[in-house]
Order: sequence, then structure tokens, then C-alpha cells
Amino acid sequence: MGRVAEWVATFNRGSLDLPDGLLHKDATFRLNGVAYQDTLGRPASDPIVRLVSRGPGGYRLLVKALHYTLTTPEVALRNLDVHHGLATGHVDLSGVLRDTAEAWVANADIVMTIDLDGHITEVAVQMDDDRVARLQRARQ
Repeated sequence: MGRVAEWVATFNRGSLDLPDGLLHKDATFRLNGVAYQDTLGRPASDPIVRLVSRGPGGYRLLVKALHYTLTTPEVALRNLDVHHGLATGHVDLSGVLRDTAEAWVANADIVMTIDLDGHITEVAVQMDDDRVARLQRARQ
């Protein structure tokens, strides 16, 4: 829990850094059930796809995309519960949309799978499709 809190604080300061050992080198990121690697248009087995879509590298690319979409993005975790290798809770993502400069907030459910060594191996976020579409429009 302490490393996750450190991660959130680091994100909210605008940093791409991660607490040491927090993410597994092959950690997968999912949004509404779709893995980031599956959105890149190439086979998931492609070494370049694995490099840019998983683990710390994938995390940094996703965060950089959020920083482009939302100026000063912030995350708040609520009701985080860790039980038998799963951390579940809710996340609030807020910021200012780059395309319109309007304040924006989205709530989502989050599930993180944690291995026996304490590394996060998967981060899955479930967010309303309309909120995801709004983020995508702000990026264009």
C-alpha cells in the first residue's frame, strides 16, 4: 500500500518515475478489458510492442499520453483493498482538457494483480465509454 501511495503521489507531481520494483517488467495495462498492447496494430509477440506497451516503458508512454490530453492530471485512489494478490478500488482522474481548457473528472474501477514478490503484473481500469471517448477527442 505504501508503494502504491508513493506511485500516486509521484504521478500527481507530474513525474514519469515509479517506485523501485513496483511494476513487473511485463506488467499489462488494460482499459475496459482491452490490453494496451492489442491497440498498437501489431502482434503482441512483437518485441517492440512488448517494449512499448508493457512494464515501466508502457506505463511511461500511457502517462505521457495522459499529460498531453489533460494538463495537470491528478489521480485519487479510494477504497483500495488488497486481498489474495488483488488490489481493488476506485480511481478518480481529474485535470483540464487540453482541447477546451475545461475541468474534467472521471471515476473508474481499478484492479491490480500482484505477484508473490509484490510486483504489480496487471493494471485493469474500467471507465465509462463516454469518458474514454472524451479523452480521445481531447488528444486529437
